[in-house]
Order: sequence, then C-alpha cells, then structure tokens
Amino acid sequence: MGAVGTANLIPMLGVRPLLGRTFTADEERPETRGIVLSYRLWQRRFDGNPNLVGNPVTMNGLAYTVIGVMPKGFQFPDRQTELWQPLGLSPQLLARRNSHFLKVVGRLKPNRTVRQAQSDMTAAAAQLAKEFPASNARVGITVVPLKDQVLGDTRTAFVILLSAAGCVLLIACANVGNLLLARATRRQREMAIRTALGAAPMRLLRQVAAENLILAGAGGALGLLFAHWGMRLLERMIPEALAGSIELGLDSRVVAFTAAVSILTGLLFGLAPAVQLARVNLSSRAAVGHAGRRLRDALVVAEVAIALVLVIGATLLIETIARLRAVDAGFRPAGILTAEIPVPYPKYQDAGKRQRFYSDLLARVAAIPRVKSVGSTSDLPYTANGNTMALRIESQQTNAGLGQDALFRLVSREYLQTIGARLREGRFFDERDRSDAPPAVIVNETLARQFWPNRSALGQRIDTGTGDGQIRWMTIVGVVADVRERGPDLTLKPAVYVPFMQTEIGFFQPSEIAVLTTRDPLSLTKELQQSVWAVDSEQPVTSIRTMDEIVDDELASRAQVLRLLGAFAGLALLLASLGIYGVLSYMVSQRTREIGLRMAIGASQWDIVRAMLGYSARITGTGLAIGIVAAVGATRLLATFLFGISPLDPLTFAAVSVVLAAVAFAASFVPTRRAASLDPMLALREE
Repeated sequence: MGAVGTANLIPMLGVRPLLGRTFTADEERPETRGIVLSYRLWQRRFDGNPNLVGNPVTMNGLAYTVIGVMPKGFQFPDRQTELWQPLGLSPQLLARRNSHFLKVVGRLKPNRTVRQAQSDMTAAAAQLAKEFPASNARVGITVVPLKDQVLGDTRTAFVILLSAAGCVLLIACANVGNLLLARATRRQREMAIRTALGAAPMRLLRQVAAENLILAGAGGALGLLFAHWGMRLLERMIPEALAGSIELGLDSRVVAFTAAVSILTGLLFGLAPAVQLARVNLSSRAAVGHAGRRLRDALVVAEVAIALVLVIGATLLIETIARLRAVDAGFRPAGILTAEIPVPYPKYQDAGKRQRFYSDLLARVAAIPRVKSVGSTSDLPYTANGNTMALRIESQQTNAGLGQDALFRLVSREYLQTIGARLREGRFFDERDRSDAPPAVIVNETLARQFWPNRSALGQRIDTGTGDGQIRWMTIVGVVADVRERGPDLTLKPAVYVPFMQTEIGFFQPSEIAVLTTRDPLSLTKELQQSVWAVDSEQPVTSIRTMDEIVDDELASRAQVLRLLGAFAGLALLLASLGIYGVLSYMVSQRTREIGLRMAIGASQWDIVRAMLGYSARITGTGLAIGIVAAVGATRLLATFLFGISPLDPLTFAAVSVVLAAVAFAASFVPTRRAASLDPMLALREE
C-alpha cells in the first residue's frame, strides 16, 4: 500500500530519509516514476540493500526508480503505507472544485496556535465561498492537530485506564493497610513488652517499616512477573496508529518505576500501623485499638467508593456497546466475505478496461458454489467516514440549511441486494442500467427527505459530480433505507449509489467486494483469490475479512476500553468484598469475649446479627454515598465513548449501587454467621 503527496510533504513533517532523498518540486508530474520506500518494505522485500537507491524496481507492471528510504518508525498517514510517490495532479483534476479526496497537512508558524490557524482558515473558506458559491458555499475548513487526527480518543482512553489501574492499586493497598492494622493490633502486647524492656520508638518504627518494605518488594516482583505474562495481551491494546512505532518490553525504566511505586505504597500504607506500634506501651493498648478500627473503617469506605466508580464506568460502556449493536445499520453483515481489489494505474487507466475487469471478476465469483450474490463498491459500510462528491439538484435552488455534497458510492448492479439494503421506493439496479443507457442513480432516504420532503424522489434528476467538470444529470430510479455508511454513531448524511458501468471517473473504483454465501465466509478465501487471478494473474487481493469483522472493528476502541475497565472493575469489586469480609472477620475475632458476654446476659442471635449487619451497612452505605458523588465527576471522562446513554444515567447508578450492596451483604454473611453461632461459655473462657 502506498500514498501520494506533494514534494513538500515529507520535509514539512520534519523527517529526513535514511537513504537518498525525497521528491523535488520539479518531480510533481503525473509521469514521474520515482518512489520513496518505508524502512519496513526496504527490509522485507529488498533485504535492507544499501545500494538500492538509484536502481529500478517493478511496480504495477512499470519500472520505478527508488530515490530514497525513510527511517525506521516513520509512518504516514498510517502504518499500512509503505511507499510514497509524487502526487502529480493533472491540469483537469487541478481545475475540479467538486472533488474532495485530498488530505491537507500543515505546520504552524512559531508562536501560532491551532485557534489562530482555525481563524485564518475560516477566513479563507469564507473567501472561497464568496468566489465559488456553487462548490464552496457552506463547506468550510476545520483545523485539527495531527496527533488528535491520528489517535482520536486514545488520549482519553489512556487517562481512563490509567486512572482505573490507579484505583485498583489504591484498593489493593487499602486491603494491605487493613491487614497491617490488624497485624499491628495483634502485636500490641509484643511491642509493649519490647518498649518496657527498653526498645526506643524509632527502633520499633524502623523494624516495622522494614517488614512492610519487604512485603511491598515481594509484591512488586510478583507484579513484574504477571506483567511479563500479560505483555502479549497489552500489545493488542496499542492504538492502530501507534502499533508500528511502539515496542513493549520490561526494560530498566519499567523495573525502576515498579520499584518506586512498590516502595512508595509500602511506606505510605504501612506508615500508620508502624507509627501506632512504635508508640504503644502497656497502658495505651485500648486507645491504639480504637484508632486502628476507625482507620480500618475509613479504608473500607474508600474501597467501596472506588469500586462503585469503576463498576459504574464499566456498566455504562456495556450499555453503550449493546445500544450500538442494536442500531439499525441498514445492512446485514452476516454471511458476507469482503476483500479489497484495487486495480493499478496506468495498467487500468482506460475506463473500459477497468469495467471489463470488475464485470468478469463478479461473474466468476457469482459462479462459486453456494454464493448467493456478489457486489462491489468503492467503500464498504463502516470503512470510510467521508468520500463525498458535490451534489446539484435539477430545477431546484440549494436550500440554505442543507449541505452541498453527498456520500458517493460507486457500485455494481447487485451490491445493494448483497449487503441487504432495503428498498423503500422504485427499484434496484438491473440489466437496464447498461453503459449506453441513460445515467441512473439510487439515493438514500436522508437525501430524498431533504430535497423532496413531501413527494417522491423517483424520476428526479441530480448531478453527482461524475461529469469530469461538466454537469451530468442522473435519474433517480430507487430510494433505499439509510445505510449507516460512516458507522453506527455518526449522523446520517445524504448518499448516492452510482453504477460503475455508467461512469468513467478514475478516482473512485468499485474495488471493495462483498460476497454473500451460505457457507462459512472465510472458506471462500482461496476461491475468491483464484477468481481474481483467473482475470488478472498479477492482481493482488488484500484485506480479506468478513463483514462481521468490519462491524466488530468499528466497536473495537470501545470494546478495548471495556475489556480493561471491566477487568479493573471486577478486580476492584472482588478486593472491596474481601476488604469488608476481612474487617468483619477481624472484628469478630477481637470482640469474641464481648459477644459471648452479651449473649450470656440475654442477647439473642438476631441481636448479634443485627449489630454485625448494621456495622457492615454503615461502612458500605457511607462508601456508596461517597462513590456516587465521585462517579458524577469521574464518568464525564467516558462521555466521548458513550452512545445513547448519559454518563449520569440514574438507572445505572441505582442498579450498580444495589449490586455492590448485595456483594457487601454476601461478604458479611460468613463473619456474621460465625459471630451468631458462638458458644457464650467458650467465648468467655477465651483470653
């Protein structure tokens, strides 16, 4: 896969070639045969030959000269791009104002901001709209930082997941802190005797701190081991835009960071127990136990609150994905195999030759056993957010509130039937729409509703920009239900479907094929390739995948965040329940004599159960209340990932709170049952 660009593109990006050079302004011509290779392609196909620059290579049946090799890690506009050629626009294409297929990149001058650049571009767009209203009115220019364009919401996802990981670490540390506090209470007698024998408080503090650091160090080492095992899973979470330039590994920086975090958490959460033990003496044991209990309660409250925030976030993402999958996409992905088969130029420069290739290919694929239908298009659903063409309506002034372009899809005769598009009015393309027949077009409901809200769109004529700069009226023969071409959560746009046999434009190709079959779609792979090579033995077939995979990829960013956030939330819930269980179990062990005494003077088992559950309910309820307040602010981070649901959805907040309360009750059950079943006589005999 390659890309074309102007001569100043790579220098403007600020990256020098590893070998050779990039293009010059004089080489920006259609007939220029120089190419720049990526480091990956240079290594894979040419074995890193240092003498390759200046030598010819064959591409698309023509000889090209390698003029440069880019350094390792350079990728633009995406990681699939492995070579670059001069853009070389023809004079006809340069004069065309209704074609919007180029991507423009610029570098800000020193001390200029994106906001200032946007202001400048807005003024330029206004001037273009004034000079060329037919093609530029209400089009506009939007300035976006390149990093945001490439990474999208990755930064937000990173902040969310890093925060979630930090929350789980806090809960784990709170549990460790609780255990250390319980351990400190058990060791009060020991420390009091040491103090009575002359041990200084600072010596006791150093001893306890050293013990805590040993525990923290062991935990950090175990964490590194788990990280090593989970590295492959983590690699799958790298954004596609960065996958080629990031190499994950447990290097010295990771080890140093882990060691620092382990030491810090060991000191921070072991400090309170250590200080309490250092200050203990034979007359202060009761006060220390009371202070430790309050601190343990506070830690459990914090655990419950943090767990609630994480579980609410994971639940909102689960609901988002469920709602996205429930959206009417306007097509049926099941049972469809797809592939990209773009024919190369200049080999297929002639429109008639391109049309014959795709016609022959579709006929051969349709003959494969158990293939129900086959079609091709310039863009499959969910694979392109744009690719529009200018739109003009015959005998109708453009409405000031409507756009002047439409999603443009160059399609074969049976494409819409193959993907399961629903016909609302008129007909699909058929044998009547030959190359020598009057131009026909099918539009979606959004376009028909915008321009003919109270009458039928059938028979109306529109210009979709296929006339090579001249008006070319096409008759609407059908209206289909809206296909969510741009994805399930983007707004619907007007769309036109043009038969590829009726146009000679070269900048769109029906190169993406869809095959509907009653077999496992992937089992058709070899037969599809053989059908292509039977027409042209040199033609590559790329991106073979099912339509279901395309749909899943559309939801991948949310699903990735959900998987990790869900794992963090589940772990947080488990740790919080263990924290509640641990506190109650310790309370029962510490208050055995008290419980036995209360039962001996007349307290019933129900009184004990009520006291224990009341204590659990107080700390859980406090944690839930704090967690709800925290979640109100924290879930706003998820806003860009949500669809069809508010980050403050009250039903989600209530349901998760009930679930967490139930988990807390379950965690309280065993200690409460143990307390209620104590034998008063045995309890009173205990020291």
